[in-house]
Amino acid sequence: MPPNLEQAKAPPLKILYLTGYDPAGQDNGGVVRTRNILQLLSRLGQVRLVLAGDFQDETVKAHPSPGGFELVDAVRFQSTGPWSFYDRLRNEFDPRFLNPDRTQARPADVEKMQQLMAEHDLVWIHNLRLADRYGLWRWPHSVLDIDDLPSGQYRNSLAQAVGLAEKLRGKRQVRLWRRREIFLLERFDALCVCSEPDRKNFAGADRVFVLPNAFAAPAQPPVRNPATPPRVGFIGDFRHAPNRQGMQWFVENTWPRLLEKIPAARLRVIGKDGAAQTWLAQNNIDALGWVADTQSEMATWSLTVVPIFSGGGTRVKIAEAFSRQCPVVATSLGAYGYDVTDGRELLLADSAENFTTKCLEILSQPPTGRKLAENAWKKFNENWTWDKQAERIDRIVQTVLKKSA
Repeated sequence: MPPNLEQAKAPPLKILYLTGYDPAGQDNGGVVRTRNILQLLSRLGQVRLVLAGDFQDETVKAHPSPGGFELVDAVRFQSTGPWSFYDRLRNEFDPRFLNPDRTQARPADVEKMQQLMAEHDLVWIHNLRLADRYGLWRWPHSVLDIDDLPSGQYRNSLAQAVGLAEKLRGKRQVRLWRRREIFLLERFDALCVCSEPDRKNFAGADRVFVLPNAFAAPAQPPVRNPATPPRVGFIGDFRHAPNRQGMQWFVENTWPRLLEKIPAARLRVIGKDGAAQTWLAQNNIDALGWVADTQSEMATWSLTVVPIFSGGGTRVKIAEAFSRQCPVVATSLGAYGYDVTDGRELLLADSAENFTTKCLEILSQPPTGRKLAENAWKKFNENWTWDKQAERIDRIVQTVLKKSA
């Protein structure tokens, strides 16, 4: 029988997607990644969804098909209470211990997950902590998507640690999570990480794939309309500690210096819970909260700032700014995981003085910002649109199916 007829008669691939992010929710990095991977997986087969996290019954009832995908389960985890002495020993010395945050799924939810796994050809899990909360060591025919490598988060936070005790706690967490991460290829059939540096943590294993944080490509090149006086912008969810900490640093250390040079400049801040940050109530700062049409708002910015000093993974806000052709000034960690060069696609700075200098370079020399944005736009279209990730996802899926077979 010809191969095309065999394919026509083959049953559609059944894919189960487990996530803590509602794809119908307001945009943040996790929601954007979840939504787009779901859409790409739906090109390969029938995708069904399990939401696991702090979802209210009203939310689940209002979205029986979040993002257009069939919701087959909505799970709320429960606290397991204080550790016993035995649990403390296991957490410290046993890399197979699966309850590091003392939160687990109920036995009935675990049983249902095992049943769902048996009914599907592929299980895609977004987040290691989510998988651990089910207390299952082995996940058959599975892909674990680790957009934030836990050991990397703690390692990056060490640079901001104050005092010996805090540094020792951070080093301990790095050690604990690195031991657990070594066993991931035993537990899951394939791993996804966001960048090549993260992949190197697994010694380049052939079942570890780079699936970068990307952004949807606009249908047409964006139209820029920088405002006068100039606007500096930031976009990020303020429920996420690295965003809060980074922007507080910028507002306290860099923004006053910029206002000394350009007194009429405005800082425009997009992000959920931004208005709740009291340190944003300063001169020339507009806390806009969540904004549905970020494209129109960012078109008025002269530059985007990404002052991030902690956390793991890569920042969707970099790809989004590149997609809007908005010039970027970022810390080294803010641009982590993207193959970019200081002075070519963006400007990098890690001290308040240098960050101020780089921002002023773009604000006082618009052609410099335009050139950076043009270079970033070109590289974005070559590497960081979600359509460009379709082939990667297909390769990941085929690797798992072959291993399962």
